[in-house]
Amino acid sequence: MILLRSYGRVTDFIYELSGQATWADFRFLPVYSYGFWVAVGFFVAASLAAMEMRRREKLGLMRGIATEQEVGAGPSWQEGIVYFLFMFMLGFKFLGLFAYLGQLRSGQLLIGDYMMPGTGNLLAKLGSVFTYGSWIGGLVCGGAMAYYYYTTRKKEQLPVPIKQQVMNYPSESIGDLVVIAAVLGVTGANFFNYLENPQDYIHFWDDPIGSMFSGLSIYGGLICAGIGFAIYAKWKKIHVAHLFDSVAPGFILANGIGRIGCQTSGDGDWGVVNVHQKPDWFPQFMWSDNYAHNIINEGVPIPGCVEEHCMQLPQAVYPTPIYEFIMCFVIFLILWSLRKRLTYMHGMVFTIFMIFIGVQRYVIEQFRDLSGRDLYHVMGGAFKQSELISIVLFILGIVSTAYLYKYYTGKGVTLSPQKET
Repeated sequence: MILLRSYGRVTDFIYELSGQATWADFRFLPVYSYGFWVAVGFFVAASLAAMEMRRREKLGLMRGIATEQEVGAGPSWQEGIVYFLFMFMLGFKFLGLFAYLGQLRSGQLLIGDYMMPGTGNLLAKLGSVFTYGSWIGGLVCGGAMAYYYYTTRKKEQLPVPIKQQVMNYPSESIGDLVVIAAVLGVTGANFFNYLENPQDYIHFWDDPIGSMFSGLSIYGGLICAGIGFAIYAKWKKIHVAHLFDSVAPGFILANGIGRIGCQTSGDGDWGVVNVHQKPDWFPQFMWSDNYAHNIINEGVPIPGCVEEHCMQLPQAVYPTPIYEFIMCFVIFLILWSLRKRLTYMHGMVFTIFMIFIGVQRYVIEQFRDLSGRDLYHVMGGAFKQSELISIVLFILGIVSTAYLYKYYTGKGVTLSPQKET
């Protein structure tokens, strides 16, 4: 069954789904499942946050800042060259793939060598970029982009450029927030993971990129990204409570979407062995999984397998990433349905989010494997790091929600939705 095995790369799944058809064999492309679904999660979270921020901007709750900008300037050759070179390289390498498709599929040419086959110093490697590719594809793509840039700027050109006040709204900063979330999120997730699992980083310098994107702590990413958001909001004069309320629903959904990547790739984020008998009506892929062909090559060999990843778990375990996706999706629906009712009680969407994520994370940890994790001994009990943080978030969320509800109702603010135009 296609749902009962792992696919380290999205291209592995496409190849299998096509019935292993030759035309669908792009397995040489390093489009990894986990990274793909994390990227999808970032896109969805950013889109939802921007949508909610724009709604609050229309209500006058999140205000823009006026800045002076020059408008009406014509095209510049410097910008034109930058656009041309960027699209030239994309066209050169992407369209060039089709020229070398046979060699890439057979393994005669590796994708790393296709992108940059040279050796030696940095200049030698950069020069080797042009060894493989399509010059025609690069020139067509680069020329089309340069033409589009020129004609667009020419239409906007004024006889004399002028300076005018332009309003910059918080929703326009979503790109900056995504970068902050990506950089501080990954850094914080690794730092918290290191505190609990220092052995994961023994061979960090052997594969620094791979090490940074495995075994991440969701709480580490949440806390560090949250601190970054607060500092950025203070700097840009963005209302912090409204910002956090806008981001919270998308974040929990993005977390669930990221777990799809954990499930499809088999990255080790699974549960304990499921020793119970499956009910006839329950889907097998949601009950237990051996994570055959998992990307970390955990378990025992699969008989007769000659693929790159030929291992599976000796005993079927709970597919906890699926459970997390369902839980996160339900929490998202609740938060998204509450956001309008709580618009004028700013901060409460986020405090309720804290309650839900604390419960969700604590519950899912009861199904996860304890092996390889350092436990924290508090008040006579042994806890995982995420369990302790879950308890703290749950308590803070309860206290904060109760305080904010009492504060706003004392000021006459009700839960009923306000009329929006």
